[in-house]
Amino acid sequence: MVEPRVQSSSSEDEGDAEETEIAFWATRAGDSSNFLNFAGPPNGVNQSAASDTNAESSSFSIFILYFRQVFQIILIETNHYFLQNMSSRTTGSTSTQPPDITIEEMYTFFGLTIQMGHDECHRLKDYWSREEQYCSPFYSNVVARSRFSHIL
Repeated sequence: MVEPRVQSSSSEDEGDAEETEIAFWATRAGDSSNFLNFAGPPNGVNQSAASDTNAESSSFSIFILYFRQVFQIILIETNHYFLQNMSSRTTGSTSTQPPDITIEEMYTFFGLTIQMGHDECHRLKDYWSREEQYCSPFYSNVVARSRFSHIL
């Protein structure tokens, strides 16, 4: 670790405020000569941290290693919010409630939301439109517009 060394000097003749000079040492006194000698697996790969991944792992599986818990929290809170919202309504039958959102639907929702940034339409319903100028069967093939709106 590079440690800062602070040196103070002041000009007594001019009455200026104290000046501080910072110089960096490459090592501290007593450090071994192997200052940057990293120990561990080759290329810094820690196989025990992600034992289920290998060179053939997909980008998505690596992404999920970092964000699995975040998506799980978003999923739990989204379902919780929906149930709170439905219980606060006095009208409406609980038998017509759509089922809880699954983790796969949450991944699909975020994937479609990212894709929508590349296929810019003026209105949300235009992504599922069958009109010739807007038609993109990709969105309707992935998820129904009503289900997407429910998750949203």
